[in-house]
Amino acid sequence: MDLKPFKQVRYSYHLTYPKLTSIITSGTYEKPNAMAASWHTHLSFDPPLYCVSISPKRYTYKLIREYGDYAVNFLPFELSEKVWLTGSFSGKEVDKFKEFGLEKMRAAKINAPIIAQSLTALECKVINVVKTGDHYLFIGEIVYAWAKEGILVSAGGLLDIKKVRPSYYLGEGKFVTLSDSEILEFQ
Repeated sequence: MDLKPFKQVRYSYHLTYPKLTSIITSGTYEKPNAMAASWHTHLSFDPPLYCVSISPKRYTYKLIREYGDYAVNFLPFELSEKVWLTGSFSGKEVDKFKEFGLEKMRAAKINAPIIAQSLTALECKVINVVKTGDHYLFIGEIVYAWAKEGILVSAGGLLDIKKVRPSYYLGEGKFVTLSDSEILEFQ
């Protein structure tokens, strides 16, 4: 048996990586904030719900509580450094859009801006907040979605992996992306 005990339970979250990494935008178009996040997921098809896990220590937490919305922006692998930087500084002290070259655009239905360089982006309005240990889950209803032109291979939103390279956080400051060399398909 090759499976062995991992005694560092505190760091067991690394055992679930790599994770598709996003930048959560919050605040307003005029006063935006951006924060890297790997702890996020879909929760429901109907209604379409998406959640992000955020510590109350973060400036993003304060802004989402204040405005009641957020956007989930998925940048290409080539922009992984921007993802890293947004997770390395606080929006209280730094205008991350200006400092890190993030291009903002107005969202369709929320206060928070969208990052124009994104492959895809989801606009979410908060419908519930759940305390989970030292983080809170912001559960948002997806009220609008964006996709870069020419990257989808189906009306259902499948990404053309030959045209995009999403950014995945491996942990400890390392990022990876997908390869199209082996795709398994099941019918």
